[in-house]
Amino acid sequence: MEQPSGKNILDNRNDWNLLLSFLADAGSQTFDQLDAPLLILAGNCLPILADKAAELYLNGQVQQLFFVGGVGHATKFLVENFAKQGYHFEDGLSESEMCYLYLKEKYQLPEDVVLLEKQSTNSGENAAFSLEILRSCKTLPSDILLMNDPTLQRRTKATFEKVWEQEEVTFTNAVPFIPEITQVTEDFLFSDSELNHQWTKEYFQALVLGEMIRLKDDENGYGPKGKGFIPHVEIPEEVWSAYQRLQATTQHFSRA
Repeated sequence: MEQPSGKNILDNRNDWNLLLSFLADAGSQTFDQLDAPLLILAGNCLPILADKAAELYLNGQVQQLFFVGGVGHATKFLVENFAKQGYHFEDGLSESEMCYLYLKEKYQLPEDVVLLEKQSTNSGENAAFSLEILRSCKTLPSDILLMNDPTLQRRTKATFEKVWEQEEVTFTNAVPFIPEITQVTEDFLFSDSELNHQWTKEYFQALVLGEMIRLKDDENGYGPKGKGFIPHVEIPEEVWSAYQRLQATTQHFSRA
């Protein structure tokens, strides 16, 4: 069987990285320049994002942390990734509860610093349920930082802006890192070794390629021409072309 050339492997890696940069949707500010009263961290499988949320608080960049997320597709991977670090939780905890208990033990954060939402199972519920809680607390700041798995970050912001469209709130993505793939073999390897083995290869492919389907404003997507969950998102031609090449060559692809 003919083996893929080094050029083909490089092209494949470049396509993945182009999609990852687009999906992360990092703004012009660096992570250490961000500042807002509140950070919302949506449920995901990456314990390192809980550390980054704590970093923002400990550095005085935010005054309060809000963890949102119940039990969803990322939960089992979050449990596994915490276990790799020696943190084990009782069965049935939500993603937000695990992140809170982890940070409470590791950083001794004061209880009044953290808000929890424990029922949401998707981005729309993340946005809707968190809004309900903040309204009930009568604490709705005009500026909020959003953080999620970087493969989900662009859609997270679009979803919050849609659900909160009646509120005078400005959302800014808090993106501590953009995954950069350095090797694609039996697994994805990243320039930041902390990210290695945090996603299974199949789950990572499903997240990234599935996001492109959801963001595409057509009958299959989440935009106005589809399900109407998010505003129109403009996808650059080179990004969509990269997605099409990857989708055509990726085996066993399934949406997350």
